[in-house]
Amino acid sequence: MYIRLLRNEGQIFVWGMANQLLLIAIGILWFFLLVCGVYMIATRHVHQDRSRIFFALFALVSSLALLLKTYFMLRETDIQNYFHILPLRELVFGQFCRYLFALYPLEIARPHWLTLRRWLGFGLPWILTMTCYGLFLGFHQTQLHSFQDLLMNLDKPDVVMRLVLLLFMFPVEFIWALSYDSHQSSAGRSWLRKMTIMVSLIALAFVGNTLTRHVAWRSFHAFIYMCYILYVMYIELFVRIPVPMHQAQGTLPEMKEPIVLPPAPAAKNEADNPLLQQIRQLMEVQELWREPELMLDDLVQRLGSNRTYVTQCIHQMGYNGFKEYLNRLRVEYIRRQLLQPQHERLQSLFYEAGYRSRGSAWRNFTSIVGCSPSEYEERSRQI
Repeated sequence: MYIRLLRNEGQIFVWGMANQLLLIAIGILWFFLLVCGVYMIATRHVHQDRSRIFFALFALVSSLALLLKTYFMLRETDIQNYFHILPLRELVFGQFCRYLFALYPLEIARPHWLTLRRWLGFGLPWILTMTCYGLFLGFHQTQLHSFQDLLMNLDKPDVVMRLVLLLFMFPVEFIWALSYDSHQSSAGRSWLRKMTIMVSLIALAFVGNTLTRHVAWRSFHAFIYMCYILYVMYIELFVRIPVPMHQAQGTLPEMKEPIVLPPAPAAKNEADNPLLQQIRQLMEVQELWREPELMLDDLVQRLGSNRTYVTQCIHQMGYNGFKEYLNRLRVEYIRRQLLQPQHERLQSLFYEAGYRSRGSAWRNFTSIVGCSPSEYEERSRQI
């Protein structure tokens, strides 16, 4: 794949097509990281948390790491030296970016929970490992040319230390689930699951690239990295709802009266059904619909009943299922607020109603009311 040419008493390597495409991908990724970092800094005040600042920090540091990585790759006089597996330099760059990488979703999962002391605590194992590596081994590296070389040198301390550093790529995902707060977060658990999958794929690609130095792993790493950047930008631009100021301070606007839905067209007699009355008490009077992660199983558990009976009661109310009932309550709240002379911004109303996606809130409102929230707001001003 690599053709060596001698010129001006130096070696110039003509890279194969795969590596040329890889350099192009690295260039595109660097450009995306730089643009996204600058944009996030410029729009950091959109949200009450520090998520955009953290993502900007990650993006800008990653773009710098990419430049340094490409520089070392191009200045290497012997191309085989660059393709040693488990290179310490790349492990250090990767791990540092990795811990910066965790700040963005962690801040969204639980705003302002992450302090400097906690972040240092997460990175303490890595810091201690690097300190021991430097003190006892002087950052010595045994040159490993293949995975077989790695297996043959597992008895060497520096190889073991580098493998330990590599293992630190994975545990961070569990932190997000442990610290998630649905009432303060502007994202749902489904978003956290998607983030965990994407970050795990990035970690897997990094490990594969570090252990093999194969162009396929490097290309996959660059590709999944770019997909992650595009996904975050899509979420920030079109999906994520800013946390309202009063919610960030831990308070909710008081409701003058509960959202009690009128009987649906297909509703049956409810007076002789105590379970149905309990459902209305929980959902409409106690405002359980505000819970962003509310599912049918949660309602069933609170009632101490089972899915079949609860679903039958919801059908008796005239609704096709739990989701329709839940969305009608949320949309009714938004609709009533829009009728007030002074009300919160639309995105704040979406958040208060339990939505964590602009698209989901907009789609359900339009489907139930027959017009978009902005159109309904405009009509209410003309009344």
